[in-house]
Amino acid sequence: MSAVRLFGLVLRRLAVASWNVILWTARAWRAVLVCLVIGNVLFIADLEAAGVIAIAVIPASSVVRAVWDAVSPLTYEAMLGAPLRRRGWRHRVRKEWKDVARRCGLIWPWADDRRRSLPRLLRVSTSGNTLTLRVRAAVGQTVDDLTGTIEAIATAFEAESAESRRVAPGVVELDLTMCELLHEPTTPRMPYELETEAVTVGRRADGSAWRLQLAGRHTLVVGRSGAGKGSVFWGVAGNLAPSANAGLVRLWGIDLKGGVELSVGEAMFSSVAIDEQAALGLLNDLHRVIVERQAAMRGRSREFTPSPGDPAHVLLIDELAVLTGYASRDVVNQGTALLKRILTQGRALGVMVVAFVQDPRKETVGMRELFTQTIALRVASASETRMVLGDGYGDLAPAHRIDRTMPGAGYVVRNDGVVERVRADFWSDELIRSVADRYPAAREARFADHGAAPGELLRLPVPELTVFPAAGRRDPRTPRDPEDPEAA
Repeated sequence: MSAVRLFGLVLRRLAVASWNVILWTARAWRAVLVCLVIGNVLFIADLEAAGVIAIAVIPASSVVRAVWDAVSPLTYEAMLGAPLRRRGWRHRVRKEWKDVARRCGLIWPWADDRRRSLPRLLRVSTSGNTLTLRVRAAVGQTVDDLTGTIEAIATAFEAESAESRRVAPGVVELDLTMCELLHEPTTPRMPYELETEAVTVGRRADGSAWRLQLAGRHTLVVGRSGAGKGSVFWGVAGNLAPSANAGLVRLWGIDLKGGVELSVGEAMFSSVAIDEQAALGLLNDLHRVIVERQAAMRGRSREFTPSPGDPAHVLLIDELAVLTGYASRDVVNQGTALLKRILTQGRALGVMVVAFVQDPRKETVGMRELFTQTIALRVASASETRMVLGDGYGDLAPAHRIDRTMPGAGYVVRNDGVVERVRADFWSDELIRSVADRYPAAREARFADHGAAPGELLRLPVPELTVFPAAGRRDPRTPRDPEDPEAA
C-alpha cells in the first residue's frame, strides 16, 4: 500500500471516529445532563476530582468506543456494537408500538374495551440482524389483518424487509430484517462433506446458512434471465460432487441450451444430454432405475437409504421449458410423460429432480404442481410469484421486486409456511472446474450407453437416441465475470 493511500485511510478513520464521538455523546444527552448536575454538586462539595470524572465519563466512554471501532471494527461489532444496536431496536419497538399500530390502521375505535382496541405486543426479541415481534390480534381482527400491514410496520421501524408467520390462533410473529446482509455476493469454499439429504447453497437474510433439502423433494427454481439460476444449479451439483465421487449420489444432467452450462463441470455428472433426443433417452433410463428399484424394495422397505452400491439419483434440468414447452410436439409429449412418471414415482425411491425455468406458466410447465418445493428468484410480476410460491405470497414474498443487482436472491416457503429470504453463493467457472477435477463422478457410475432401446418402458415410438457420457471434456466457455450480475 502506497504512503498516500495509507495516509488517506488513516484520515478517513480519524474523521469517522471523531464523528462517532460527537454522535454518541449527543445521543446520550440525558445522561450528559445528569452527569453535569452531579459534577457540579461534587464541585460545590469541594470534590473536584470526582466532579471532573462525573462530567467527563460520557464523552470519555464515547472516545473509547470510537477508538475501539476504528482499531478493531470486527471485535467492536461482535462485543459491543451489535448488542447495543439490538437493544436500541427493542427499546424503540416497545416505546413506539401503539403509535405505529394506530398509524398502520390496526386500531379498532369501536371496540368496547379500549385496552383491547389495539393488537397486543407480546414479546420483542432480536437475533443477529433480525428483530422479531410477537403480536396478538385485537378483538375483531384476524391474522390476515396483521400480515396485511407488515410492509407498513417494516417501513415505520426502518426495516430493510419483513416476513410473517402464524404461531398460534390470533398470534403472529413479524420478522423485521433491520440490516441487509444479502447485498454483498459470497463465494463458496471447496466442498468436502459427503451429503445426500441437503446441501448448503447460500445464506438466509439473517446471515445463517441456507440449507436446501433434497431428500424426498422435487425442486423447481424459477427466475428470469440473469436472476441467478446458475448459482443454485451449481450450488446443488457442486456440493453433491464429493458424494458423486464416492458413489453415494449419481448426478444426471439435461442442458438443452447446447450444453453451455453443464460443459464447465461435466465431469461431476454420470450422464449428460445436450439435445432433445438425448434428453428423452436419459429420462427413459432414469425411469428404468425407478422401475428396478421398485422391484427391489417391494415387500422389503418403504424408505430408501443411499449406499455406494445403491446411490441416490439427482436429475438437474437447465431450462425445463425447452423440453416441456418449446420442443417439437413428439418430444414435448414424450418428455412430459416421462418426467411426470419420474416426479410421481421417484421421490420415495431416492430419485430427485431439480429443474430450472424462466417461464412458470402452465403452458410451459404443465407438471408444476408435482414439484414439492419451489424457489422464486427474480420474476416478472406478482402473478408469477403466486404461480411459483402459491396464492397469498405475492406480498409476503415479493420476488418480482428483487433488485437486478442481486442475482441468486430469492424467496423460499418452508413446509411450515414460513417465508425465507435467501441468496445463493456465486460459483465462478474456475471453482466449478476445480470441483469437477477434484471430484469426478465415480467410474462405476458412468454410462457407456443406455442399454435398452429408448422409449421401451413407455412403448413410445422414438428413434435411436444418444446420450453423451460425462467422461469427455468440451472446450471451456469464456469464464463469467464475477462483477457482472447477469452472469450468475
